[in-house]
Amino acid sequence: MSGERLAKVLAHLAGEAAARGVATSCEAACEACVSLIGVTGAQLTLMNGTGRGESRYATNDIGAQLENLRFTLGEGPCEDSIRSGTPVLAGDLDSWDNDQRWPLYVRAAVAVGARAVFVFPLRSGAIRIGALVLHRTSPGPLTQEQILDAHVVADVIMSLLLDELTIAHLDAEVLPPDGMPLSRAEVHQATGMLSVQMGVSLDEALVRLRAHAFAHDQPVVDVARDIVGRRLRLRPESRSDPR
Repeated sequence: MSGERLAKVLAHLAGEAAARGVATSCEAACEACVSLIGVTGAQLTLMNGTGRGESRYATNDIGAQLENLRFTLGEGPCEDSIRSGTPVLAGDLDSWDNDQRWPLYVRAAVAVGARAVFVFPLRSGAIRIGALVLHRTSPGPLTQEQILDAHVVADVIMSLLLDELTIAHLDAEVLPPDGMPLSRAEVHQATGMLSVQMGVSLDEALVRLRAHAFAHDQPVVDVARDIVGRRLRLRPESRSDPR
């Protein structure tokens, strides 16, 4: 992504959060992207331990109902995006092609008021942690600018989610099993090892580390210890290789 586009999106998200008197968070980012991208609502689906996913946040009732339909029916744009790891853009949900592709979902989604659904996966390499689901109550495609902005918002939301996970686990784990005070240096050491092993920058290595922890519902420190202890090796495509 370009630095100019990232700066524009971050400025919009921060401005919206400040205007609403809330801290910057994935929920605030969902609210802000409604006006930024020009959609009716946004909803955040996160993968859970069962692999089925669950709703983290929805800006309106239509978004919440769309997630319920995905979970209940096992089909729809969000389900396809989570499985493939690629965006799914349905500018006219009630078109013949989409009705054939998702027959149960389309009828139910139109009935609750959605006429267009755009899904952007939250992923790091091969690890998929969820999806940002945007909807409109009238049909019509996103412009190329809106699509690019949505990709940036999805990346920002993923980063915020991983930040929350890291902070929660680091704050919760005061003592490791051996009773010695926790040193966050373990995370930094594991990040350095991943950077060399995967041939990526330190920033990218940290994202891969946190994404693996999120996807497997593990504390970041535990994953870092396994990497440092050479009990876990992440491949360049982010699939784990236990040893």
